Amino acid sequence: MALEGNLRDFNVLEVIQLLGQQGKSGVLRVWRKKAEEAGVFFSEGMITHATTSQREEGDFLGEKLVKTGVISRKDLEAALRKQRDSARYLGEILLERGMADEQAILNTLHTQIHEIIYEAFRWEQGKFKFEVLSVPQFPQISVKLSAEEVMLNILKLVDEWPEIERRVPAPNIVLKQSGRLEEQGIGLPEDHGVIYRLVDGNRSVQDIVEQSLLGKFATLEVLADLLEGAYIETVGIKKPYIPVKLKPEFETLKQRRAYLAYGLGLIVALILLFISFAQFNLELLWRDLPTWEYLPKAYIMNVRKGRVEWGRKIFFLERGRYPDNTKELVAAGILAEEDLKGKHVRGESTNP
Repeated sequence: MALEGNLRDFNVLEVIQLLGQQGKSGVLRVWRKKAEEAGVFFSEGMITHATTSQREEGDFLGEKLVKTGVISRKDLEAALRKQRDSARYLGEILLERGMADEQAILNTLHTQIHEIIYEAFRWEQGKFKFEVLSVPQFPQISVKLSAEEVMLNILKLVDEWPEIERRVPAPNIVLKQSGRLEEQGIGLPEDHGVIYRLVDGNRSVQDIVEQSLLGKFATLEVLADLLEGAYIETVGIKKPYIPVKLKPEFETLKQRRAYLAYGLGLIVALILLFISFAQFNLELLWRDLPTWEYLPKAYIMNVRKGRVEWGRKIFFLERGRYPDNTKELVAAGILAEEDLKGKHVRGESTNP
């Protein structure tokens, strides 16, 4: 069956309804950009599972099962290694190794199917194409949802979502049990009881959504009911955790050792450089150490000439004119007598 088109003409739910009515087996691929693609898999008109390229890491099957405590992080890593080697579906591996209960996997898949189709339904632009697939490509463990049922659930979600968002607090609000439920001895439906037990005074709304197998919409709907019944209440705001980032140069011990070695090497180089110039006795550049005999004559003359030139410039800045002779520089306190002794290396006077 060749079925493809544009989302401007047919939305995802209309195509899903058609495939379900005709009992098709294959995958409906929907995309709006090269990197944004969703796939809805059918077996004889029943939806078995869904995939997407835009899922956040915490929304994948394995991460969801870890967050809800169904499996451990260690079990997930082992199952993922097995999946890479065998190219099998993760749910099959988890069930085969006894890491997760089949019903927990099915509940998670049920939630993911609805959330992926809901996101694809919101795409106003894009394309779709249905491809026939052979039966062995479908996972052994999968849900079988009626296309009509999924379509009605998505439409209900679209209609009621704004009202649900109005009834529940912000995602970072922490909730706690009020105790009213126990006082009155009221029993809760199974889905309400699951969510109620997650409300512990430490988890935020977002935490409860992530750790629930019911999905975002169903979880928020239950929280709204519990809040309106005063069975739970808000207790505070959960501040986001912001990890402290070290400066790049000190992030690892190896880098710290490298910088330490560099610093020590620089110090040693400076010491050796100082020793190499010791024969010139650089301290004699200062006027209070007049032992000029240790310096080359040309160097001494250049130093003295430089001082005179700077002295003339300072005199000009202070008096607005250049001095007539070097005696004026001495009289002004800009130079000392010893600064003027000697002649230039070519025998020229250092006097201006």
